[in-house]
Amino acid sequence: MSGKQTRKRLDPAERKELILEGALKLFAERHYTTVTVRDIARGCGMNVALIYHYFDDKDHLVRSTLAHAIGEFLDSYSARTAEESGDPLGEIGAWLDANIEMAPTLLRMVKLMADYSVSGDRHDEIGQMIGEFYAREQEVLEKAIRRGIRQGTFRKVDVKRTARQVSLTLDGIFHASASRADDRIPQDIADLADLLRRILGVEEAETPTKPPKKPRRKPVAAD
Repeated sequence: MSGKQTRKRLDPAERKELILEGALKLFAERHYTTVTVRDIARGCGMNVALIYHYFDDKDHLVRSTLAHAIGEFLDSYSARTAEESGDPLGEIGAWLDANIEMAPTLLRMVKLMADYSVSGDRHDEIGQMIGEFYAREQEVLEKAIRRGIRQGTFRKVDVKRTARQVSLTLDGIFHASASRADDRIPQDIADLADLLRRILGVEEAETPTKPPKKPRRKPVAAD
């Protein structure tokens, strides 16, 4: 009996996810413009031709990688909001908790978006995705803050400015984690939640900051 283990043969959806995760990892390690399709294929342990089976070219792969990362984060947030039942503090907490749970992905995603912004490349679809992501963040925070003010849970504040400052602070936390390599994202987001609670005049209740789930095991490419 041979001791050689046979790696799992992936179905198309799993293989595509493997490529997207592998691409995001490389885009976080180097500027995405310097990463080749061959680099991604090598990192995923597959033939270059297989990459082109799923993606038309590198630009298509970059767009798909960013869309996949954003989609994973929004899925995490949506799963948490189902538990909150319209509680404005809980809705803000769900967004912050999703940032903690998805921190490894968001670190890579923020790096890709920052590199794109300063690269001089201009792809309407990428720019639109980035704009829509931050617009969604602003919308989530504004709606929750307005609802809390209407309910009397929060004191009156400038809704737009408060939501934007939270959004900017979240960005700063991820950029600081990358530049300082201090791995303090959960603690820094918890501190942000505490600060926001004070700004909103919430003294007793706590904005939920649940511990991050263990990262999912990623599929391994078939031979």
